[in-house]
Amino acid sequence: LPSASIIICFHNEAWSTLLRTVNSVMNTAPKRFLKEIILVDDLSNQGHLKAALSEYISKLDGVRLIRSNKRLGVIGGRMLGAARATGDVLIFMDSHCECHNGWLEPLLDRISFDRTRVVSPVIDVIDWKTFQYYHSVDSQRGVFNWNLDFHWESIPENEQKWRKSPISPIKSPAISGGVLGINRHYFQNIGAYDPGMLMWGIENLELSLRVWLCGGSVEVLPCSRVGHVYQKHARSSLPDKETVVKNKIRVAEIWLDSFKEIFYKRDLAAYLLTKVIICALLN
Repeated sequence: LPSASIIICFHNEAWSTLLRTVNSVMNTAPKRFLKEIILVDDLSNQGHLKAALSEYISKLDGVRLIRSNKRLGVIGGRMLGAARATGDVLIFMDSHCECHNGWLEPLLDRISFDRTRVVSPVIDVIDWKTFQYYHSVDSQRGVFNWNLDFHWESIPENEQKWRKSPISPIKSPAISGGVLGINRHYFQNIGAYDPGMLMWGIENLELSLRVWLCGGSVEVLPCSRVGHVYQKHARSSLPDKETVVKNKIRVAEIWLDSFKEIFYKRDLAAYLLTKVIICALLN
């Protein structure tokens, strides 16, 4: 199997949650496949993420800490980590996850047979208040609506009939942004994350559309499971609404062709913002 670089970008993450993510990767990923873990500090200002974190990470084999001197957001932070990575496969992971034995190998296996596959584990839910772990029961795939909002849905019955077994890979229109794997060279060849996207917000949809339209594929692998803390972020950590709308407009203008008109009819804020941008350019 190919080697993996795990890239974890964080901004003011809780100490216990961040280290739970790092240690769960180290405890479950076979050393022969784990090339490195790269932590990207996206200009955190919490005291526990300064010297104490540097000292802790310095004692861990195969873990590197990169600090950004400006706020990058998830998109920029992941691209910074990818530029420093040396593994065959990049695994982008949020900083509030929990891995299990056997989560990594299925991802690497699928990519080893086809470098244009972008793969995701089944994402289980970890309650942000109690940290109780909830296993996903139904097979699901990632989709999005005409507002360009991502969500999960059960696999349609007509597609279920074509699956050979419950553990067969699931073709998915879109991938979750929480955990995903992609061949490092393929990632760079298709343009990585779009540098024109701001901070974070629907970067997973943009990457999914680009992969499908450029001849690749997106899959969810039932043999792989990773828990993800779905937390209620502090207001300061959320992108402002205009940032998300601007990202949606960029995706619509680049990838949707004439179908972008359906998006603008559904999203009035995006339609009005395009008019403001056009007026500003003309003036």
